[in-house]
Amino acid sequence: MINRLTAQIASLPDRENVVYEIYFGANQVAEISNEPDSGMRIEIFTCPDSGSWNFSFNEFRSLVEQAERNLI
Repeated sequence: MINRLTAQIASLPDRENVVYEIYFGANQVAEISNEPDSGMRIEIFTCPDSGSWNFSFNEFRSLVEQAERNLI
């Protein structure tokens, strides 16, 4: 299986608003949220398989921009 970046909108019980989750294959890379008291935030998760993530900058940027449009 070739790993690729994907994203999904998720509703989490500890968040007031939905979040935008970014995955590389089956591993979650980041979670983007827009909570009333903190605004737009991105949490980057540790890479479980190696020291760092390595994927296309343009693909990642596109998903972050898509999150911004969906969460505003």
